[in-house]
Amino acid sequence: MNQARDLKEILVSHQLVKYLEERGVEHIFGLCGHTNIAVLAALAGSRIKFINTRHEQVAAHMADGYARAKRQTAVLLSHLGPGLTNAATGVANAALDSIPMVVIAGDVPSHYYGKHPHQEVNLHADASQYEIYRPFVKRAWRVERPDLFPEIIEKAFRLAESGRPGPVLVSVPMDIFSKEVDPSLFARLSHNTKALHRPSIDDETAARIIKAIGAAKNPVVYAGGGVILADASTELRELVDHFGLPVAHSLMGKGALPDDHPLVLGMTGFWGTKFINQKCREADYVIGLGTRFAEADCSSWDSRFTFSMPPTKLIHIDIDPSEIGRNYPVEIGAVADLKQALRVLVRKAKELYPSGRKNEDLVREIAAYRKDFTQSNVQHVRNPAYPMRPERILAAVREVLPRDALITTDVGWNKNGVGQQFPVLTPGTIFTPGGYATMGFAAPAALGAKLACPERVVVALVGDGG
Repeated sequence: MNQARDLKEILVSHQLVKYLEERGVEHIFGLCGHTNIAVLAALAGSRIKFINTRHEQVAAHMADGYARAKRQTAVLLSHLGPGLTNAATGVANAALDSIPMVVIAGDVPSHYYGKHPHQEVNLHADASQYEIYRPFVKRAWRVERPDLFPEIIEKAFRLAESGRPGPVLVSVPMDIFSKEVDPSLFARLSHNTKALHRPSIDDETAARIIKAIGAAKNPVVYAGGGVILADASTELRELVDHFGLPVAHSLMGKGALPDDHPLVLGMTGFWGTKFINQKCREADYVIGLGTRFAEADCSSWDSRFTFSMPPTKLIHIDIDPSEIGRNYPVEIGAVADLKQALRVLVRKAKELYPSGRKNEDLVREIAAYRKDFTQSNVQHVRNPAYPMRPERILAAVREVLPRDALITTDVGWNKNGVGQQFPVLTPGTIFTPGGYATMGFAAPAALGAKLACPERVVVALVGDGG
């Protein structure tokens, strides 16, 4: 009996579960299949809960919502072939919204390579299912030997969490899960730090940015989802309050500051209002924070509508260097974690401009705009018609929810309407499939969010076929 237990404990599957426990993983999402059954057997004696779904896309969206709410890398366990392709849409959705996720997928047994076993993807190479994920994951590994697995799973978590976060794939042949591996290969990973220090900006660059803001006549902060991913809302608010800066945001940047903050303009682009878009277009400086200036947020980059750069000058800070200067020319660009960068900017702003700056005229203008917009919507909010007007639904939901309720949306007007006119009052409480715009996200993401934060109210807003 003890010998059997000892044998199990040196199998890859059992050591994987132990490793995940030590990383603080509490839930794994997925679906059972013969290629991952060894991992499920190992989970039977673990404190980690396996959340079994009816479809792998549902599991991926649940993992996505869980990661957003818990601010922790999610783990998805998939079967090979159709299981992995079923999950692909959900994983791609997480990728385009920069959500960290480690996907562990079973694959055909390595000793069957070349034989075209059941459910193998092999039209171009044997056991090549991992290549399906290459366009949207940060990296896809295929594990060739059990002794390589510990190092690969450690690298997978690190890559998912570092730089611009996102999913990674570890594709594991079925037989490797059940092979023995030297426990010391996993044990040595415990000496490896699990949290890396993130890059900031130097004082010289910070001073240059602050001086540019200080000299600007009509600066606008443009906040993207990177502010929320970096948990930098507090630092952003401190900078905005010190300088009296108006804040517009992308769809993914909604909630970077509470919508009732007096300097929040609102969402730009196709579903932004003329007032908000015009404020951005007339700015002499735009300070882009954690945004890729996506098409819908920028009115297809048509300079007549949202941003006109040049003549507007752009300061752009992002963790991903490939986004800086992609869609608009940049006067000052910095690759940095926004929480770290904003801390330096706030410190430098208080050094160079100790009295700060107030913008009472703009505060009154924004308040008047909000009042006019609310008044223009009253007829729809109070319309007793059935089917109910979406404006009425959003107003009624907001009225009864606590400030820190978690909201998930699907795609279509419910997503765009939330972005335009649903006040988000606590940063990081709105979860939207902004990058891939995937219908079917809201309900499973809400389930994942509720698992992550059982004490919070969670509401899914579903519509347009989701």
